[in-house]
Amino acid sequence: MIEIQIAGAGAGKTYGLAKTLIDHTKACTSHKKTFALTYTNTATAKIEQEIIKQHGFIPSNLYIQTVHSFLLNEIIYPFSSFTLGDVYNDTSIMTLPPPKYKNSLFARLRKMNVIHADNVYNIAKQIVDETISKHNNKAKKAKVRRLLAILKSCFDKIFIDEVQDLDKDALRFFEVLGSNDIDMYMIGDPKQAIKFPQDLDTFVKTVAPKEYATILPINNQTRRVPTEILAVSNSFCYEEQQQESLSEVIGELMFIESTDERYDKVLEGYIATKQLVCIEKKNGRYTTSSKHKQSFPRDIEEMIRESNHKKDKMLFVKAAFIDFMSNVTEVGARVAISRLRSRHSLTFDKSHFAQLYELCDKLKNDDVQYTVQSIESIKGLEAETCLLILSPNTLKYLTKEKLSQASHFNKEWKKIYVALTRAKKRLVLALDHELLAGYDMDAVRDSLGALGFVNHD
Repeated sequence: MIEIQIAGAGAGKTYGLAKTLIDHTKACTSHKKTFALTYTNTATAKIEQEIIKQHGFIPSNLYIQTVHSFLLNEIIYPFSSFTLGDVYNDTSIMTLPPPKYKNSLFARLRKMNVIHADNVYNIAKQIVDETISKHNNKAKKAKVRRLLAILKSCFDKIFIDEVQDLDKDALRFFEVLGSNDIDMYMIGDPKQAIKFPQDLDTFVKTVAPKEYATILPINNQTRRVPTEILAVSNSFCYEEQQQESLSEVIGELMFIESTDERYDKVLEGYIATKQLVCIEKKNGRYTTSSKHKQSFPRDIEEMIRESNHKKDKMLFVKAAFIDFMSNVTEVGARVAISRLRSRHSLTFDKSHFAQLYELCDKLKNDDVQYTVQSIESIKGLEAETCLLILSPNTLKYLTKEKLSQASHFNKEWKKIYVALTRAKKRLVLALDHELLAGYDMDAVRDSLGALGFVNHD
């Protein structure tokens, strides 16, 4: 059985999920495991904290994990050899090549018993889905059905938070489990589906008619977003998902320009007090935490993995990269590369050196004045104030000027919704004239004024 709950931003999803998990584990009398899954480590920590706040401790039969960890440890590592004939015992996070070379990289890694993090959802789906072409005879299909029977005997119920962050392969994996009598509860918000903007919508439409699926009434209440801010964010909702505010705060809509002598002080103040300060992506003098997402070129990662005989090669590569980043900052690219070679006894050719120097350039932030967050990274977070630094793209979507119908509800549109729904009191737009060069700023002010934004006090 699959239950799907759609709930908008600020609906109290984490609080409600924690309460449901506590009640469920109290009532559970079997030996089976109950799982609470979500997309990020930060989100799992929030669920853990909320359960401890409500209950005092984490029940022993409840396992709180990321979806990736669950799929690797409960499905791929133990069962990929059983239904697919492929053994995986390690994971890679190396930078992916262009799309046309991606599958060949996956195949190369598979020969080394390594699965790439980007391929986890697809492989998990293949393991349990007897309808795929790999399971093309009765014997192979029987193995899949046997595995599903094993999983049913082990799993009591799976709760999935922030389900909009899953792609079609992951959603299909959980659909297969749910259609085979493993209870599933999914909660999320398609309006916040940034990475895979249409996959949850498509999934809901697909399973809605199925006898094993129940689509629960939409929760359109928000406890977080104030009335004034909601008036703007509701224009980015699906028609049937516009929200009602339960907040007693009216809210404030403001903007500040880089020509204002207070601009730097205001930004620095919000950053220092742990408010949410975000931008669509790294731009101009603003960088985001995305630099951690850089990694070694794939050939060099493989060299480092092969130089290490410890069990957890992924952690070893991560540690090597952290050391490398620190060295680039402290002593420069040339010395950092030299230390990397020496420490891991690596042999580089000209192409390797070129790749590493290119990586070093990406890691440098010489022109950066502010380290802020990306819009995608603040999903699931909240603060008294959220400040959004406008880029030409976010301005275009926010004001909907010259925005085609085809652009509605795409990933950029949904980023705006996320940014608009983080603030509990004050939403501030930062207008950096360098980022918005070429715009008629009087026209920009008029457009923002029409939405209710006033000059920062």
